[in-house]
Amino acid sequence: MTPRQKQILEFLKANGNVQIEALAEMFSMTTQTIRRDVNQLSEQGLARRVHGGVSLPAVLTNTTYQVRFELEADVKQRLAKNVASLIPEGSTVFLGIGTSMAYIAQCLAHYDKLRIVTNNLQVEKVVEGNPNIDVFLAGGLVRSKHQDVVGQSVLGFFEGFEADIGIVGCGSVTASHFAMEYEPIEAEISKAIVANSRESWLLADASKWGRFASSKVCRLSKFSKIFTNKLSLPSDLPVYKVK
Repeated sequence: MTPRQKQILEFLKANGNVQIEALAEMFSMTTQTIRRDVNQLSEQGLARRVHGGVSLPAVLTNTTYQVRFELEADVKQRLAKNVASLIPEGSTVFLGIGTSMAYIAQCLAHYDKLRIVTNNLQVEKVVEGNPNIDVFLAGGLVRSKHQDVVGQSVLGFFEGFEADIGIVGCGSVTASHFAMEYEPIEAEISKAIVANSRESWLLADASKWGRFASSKVCRLSKFSKIFTNKLSLPSDLPVYKVK
């Protein structure tokens, strides 16, 4: 992804949609050049062509894992570092679905003592080289595109533990402050993590407020900590802001 394409995506997240001519004027480029950028973003599932312009896709789950991993990478890295700095050695930690969990795992990979319970395949790959980290990996249906394991067996798997800290991401956040997921089974897994953790933490970068997902996880007030770079949230929420 080129720097200009990243800027186009950031503009879409802030504004929803834009006309090709407006983008051409914004970047002082020809409309043909902008259309090539838009076509490439559309092919990756990151944008959607509409009449005369471009918008965000209805969902981002049709992209490859690598593309989603790199999306908002700098923000995810900052959030992950903030999260990891608050996890004590020796903890039992649930890590749920989503690319942000792999960034957290990278920050935890050097720990001298830790137990990680997860259905996230990338998390296991990141920390498997450290013999001081015990990893419990769920069994079930493998979703290669998402690099995770889902199904009813995963719900029972998380219910078999009690974690010090359960960490989840989300597909979107509603105006009424509900964390949401795109698929019901994803929401159920996050619910199981929240229900079986002494503390539940949410990672939700600012872009999650500009998307739509239909399956409820829980209200933001249910979480012990919320890590985000969103500038404005109610003061009664336990928000840890990362700039």
